[in-house]
Amino acid sequence: MKDTYLEIVELENGDIVLRPASEDEDDKTPLATLKISDDTKAFLKDRYFELAKCMFHAGIDYVYSEDFDSGEGHDAHDEEFMPRILH
Repeated sequence: MKDTYLEIVELENGDIVLRPASEDEDDKTPLATLKISDDTKAFLKDRYFELAKCMFHAGIDYVYSEDFDSGEGHDAHDEEFMPRILH
């Protein structure tokens, strides 16, 4: 993800997505989508979005950890490939 900022947003349909932050709508294809059930949202109240952020962060941390092997020869620790996240 060279020089890409990421954003975590809740869409009108309730899905929470991780996507590139861009003003161009064509570049906003989600990289990951999280669906949280209505029951879980009711239980967590306003904290469900924090839960989603934690889940996305955990996935990103895993991808850039020593345990992840992309199999494509990229060094996940190279800052050139590190995403920047906006909230």
